Amino acid sequence: MDYDSADLTSVLRTLSAFSNQQLPAPSLSDDITTTTNSQVHSPNDPQDSDSYEPSDILPSMPLTRQQPPQQQPKSLNPQTPTYAPLPRSQTPQNGTTGDSTSITTWNTALRHVMRTVAQNENLQGRIRWLIRRQHDHEKQWWQGREALVEKQQARVDKKKELDAVLRSVGAPVDDTKQISTAEEDQAELANYDTKVYKASRQMADAMIAELRGLGIPFFSIRKDLVLGADARSVIVNPFGQKETFITKQDLSQLQRRMLELLLDLCGEQ
Repeated sequence: MDYDSADLTSVLRTLSAFSNQQLPAPSLSDDITTTTNSQVHSPNDPQDSDSYEPSDILPSMPLTRQQPPQQQPKSLNPQTPTYAPLPRSQTPQNGTTGDSTSITTWNTALRHVMRTVAQNENLQGRIRWLIRRQHDHEKQWWQGREALVEKQQARVDKKKELDAVLRSVGAPVDDTKQISTAEEDQAELANYDTKVYKASRQMADAMIAELRGLGIPFFSIRKDLVLGADARSVIVNPFGQKETFITKQDLSQLQRRMLELLLDLCGEQ
């Protein structure tokens, strides 16, 4: 079966039954903005013997760790769809110029991005690499799930073949005995989906840190400019300070909008 991002979206939505948090759809904007709101960092998952499970080699991801930008990530085994930490950019020219930490309005952010990202090929290439890397991981996770489904079906087919051989030699066959029940197969898939969800959250955390390091507006914003979750827009900047405050809800919407702009500017042609 070919990879289909819409199918992957449907698969990952089933994870809501295994998490108290809302499951993000597997797109750059949904994954990152959902993680920004919750800032959940998943712990290391225990090692499992099943080669299809994405937690087999999930590393802990210190988001402040930096590596030389020219260092390429190791190739991933298609049958072990994990998430590896992003190599972080170090040189100032790889990020935007100017102060983006106090930007709280869309028009100001748009001018900043068009003056910096739109005219910086290196920065566009970095963002394009982030987008491509996410898509690669999504495809690998989906292929891993398909492989697990095929593995479950192969168990059934193998039992049928064995039963046929036994019948051909007159040996008794227990038709009521199953290799695994439908409930067990479903639980195995649910376990895989949960681990994919955790890996996707790790990926989103790393991308948020990367966008912050690149000085992308609304991701590099100072924390003291963001009001609490219970704040309302009508009380933003009640004292008329020069710097405008922003609510978490509005920040989330602006981050999503910014990601859509970055996809338009830097996405694969």
